[in-house]
Amino acid sequence: IAQPIALGPGEGGAVKADRMELALLEITFDPGSGVDPHFHKGHSDSFYILEGELEFHVGDEVFTATPGAYVLAPPNVVHWFRNKTDSPVRLLNIHTPGGFVQYRTELRELRKQGVEPDRAFYERHDVFDV
Repeated sequence: IAQPIALGPGEGGAVKADRMELALLEITFDPGSGVDPHFHKGHSDSFYILEGELEFHVGDEVFTATPGAYVLAPPNVVHWFRNKTDSPVRLLNIHTPGGFVQYRTELRELRKQGVEPDRAFYERHDVFDV
């Protein structure tokens, strides 16, 4: 039987849930940072803005996401975003189904070792660059 998750404000660190059916992360993006254009074949990638402002590109749509905004990139839809402000952005990133936490953990470990993963690594984790 799966264990419930109940976290108060500030609890749990960056990973709020790492389940087979759902990965929920709280992530901060510094000014000028973001993610490059990509898509996922097997899962939806969604974002809920807590603080700050991001320029989102999802499919053919481009818009500014501010606190309270929600963005969903379903499977096979190219998406990317950039923090074009002078302030950090804090958001919730939700992947359904789960598995994204494992990807981020492996990526962080490889980069600590000075290794930039190859395309096969990303595709194995359902991240396809455009």
